[in-house]
Amino acid sequence: MDRTPDGPPWLAWALASPVALITLVVTYIGVGRQMWIDEHVTVYVTTLSWSEFTHLLGNQDLVHGLYYLVMRTWTAVFGTSLLALRLPSMIGMAVAAGAVTLLGRRLHSTAVGLAAGLFFVALPAVSRFGQEARSYAWVVALAALSTLALTFALDRPTRLRWLVYVLLMVTLTYLHFAAAMVALPHGLMAWYAWRRREAGQIGWWAATAGIVAVTAAPLLYLASRQSGQVSWIRSDWAAVQRYPAELFGSHAVFFGVALVSAVGAARLSRTRPHVAVPLLVWALLPPLLAYVTVDFTHLFLAKYALFTLPAWVLLAASAFASPTTGAGRAFSMPRLAGILAGVLVLSLIGVGGQREMRRSPLNGEPDFRAAAGVVEAQAQPGDGVVYVGTYRWARLPFAYELHGAEPVDVFAEVPAAQLGWLSPRQCTDPARCLGDTPRVWLVVSNYSGDDYLGLPAKQADLLRRQYHATSTSKFEHVRVVLLVRNAR
Repeated sequence: MDRTPDGPPWLAWALASPVALITLVVTYIGVGRQMWIDEHVTVYVTTLSWSEFTHLLGNQDLVHGLYYLVMRTWTAVFGTSLLALRLPSMIGMAVAAGAVTLLGRRLHSTAVGLAAGLFFVALPAVSRFGQEARSYAWVVALAALSTLALTFALDRPTRLRWLVYVLLMVTLTYLHFAAAMVALPHGLMAWYAWRRREAGQIGWWAATAGIVAVTAAPLLYLASRQSGQVSWIRSDWAAVQRYPAELFGSHAVFFGVALVSAVGAARLSRTRPHVAVPLLVWALLPPLLAYVTVDFTHLFLAKYALFTLPAWVLLAASAFASPTTGAGRAFSMPRLAGILAGVLVLSLIGVGGQREMRRSPLNGEPDFRAAAGVVEAQAQPGDGVVYVGTYRWARLPFAYELHGAEPVDVFAEVPAAQLGWLSPRQCTDPARCLGDTPRVWLVVSNYSGDDYLGLPAKQADLLRRQYHATSTSKFEHVRVVLLVRNAR
């Protein structure tokens, strides 16, 4: 680890702060796009009582428990507007960008730090998850911050520095345990420090790793009992092909970053193998491990590997470093021009991905906002609603888009909150639950032309016999059918 990075200490913060601010601005652009189902789950958990919340975590989503806990507190103060819900993630990505900038300077030079921070901002995936009401932005931030904290602890070991590192790693693990794989490159960093005769580091790191493992063990054990939630994740060829674009935001950006990262890794491996090897392990090993262990860990999902993005941009930034170890480390205008040119090229090839990340709704997602608008505009007192779906059930989106004023879910006999799940228990006697409801809104999210596909047979038969459709409004991957009771 470099004990005296080039330039005065204030220079690092003078660069990291603008990079963080730029990230905040970039993630704000398009922040009003409609949420998708996972974000609606975040909103849902903020509406539960504490007993209902703990009941839910006992059944599912325990791995997101810490994030939900924070968001319950946040929304109690700031509300559940789109900006309020997404602001924590915007801040998280801004912190991540600043940490990457500082980390690049610690590992190599000011030029590499600035390049890494700006490359990070230019990634379409940073825009997407920087404005999504989920935990992933802060997972990336904590991965970068914990690595940064480790560089300080390895540089000059003190109890306080190791304590900061432990706290960051424990928080990271509880925010999303897949990101605990960042401990693998951390171990390599400690090993290299030990090999370079920087006394005591490997022992300190082993002790802190043990503390993190013991602290995280209860979460891992309890979460393993809910693995059915992610059992759908596959590692077939189609999933492998999608993975790079989902991780970076587009295939073009992936190929661009991968190419420049290869150049940076080659340059680093000659001058600073103690930096190059941990970064390569950080970037490549988590996706590979997720792939080979998918049958029992079910982690081969690109967003679970977002915490590897700092490693990728640090490698790419190293291509703009001085080719020698000791010379040319000072920041220079020619190098700045090269960095800005690289950022411009990356931004241009990422334009399509940036637009796609801000699409409303996201590609493939139902346009529940438009569908809810039809119901909101035409609903009458006494109306009921029935949700039919084989993809992306509309209950949670409608509850948000209609601000809790949606028609009665006629076939929901026991509320989801009472059950500790995300869906209610369906009525065993549909005729009794339906009663004499005069009109029913059928919200259909399936890939079939059959408006009743996905609905239990008894419910579908009852609606077909007693109602007739008077209007159908079609939107992306969802349609709204107004059913009116037949005259008697």
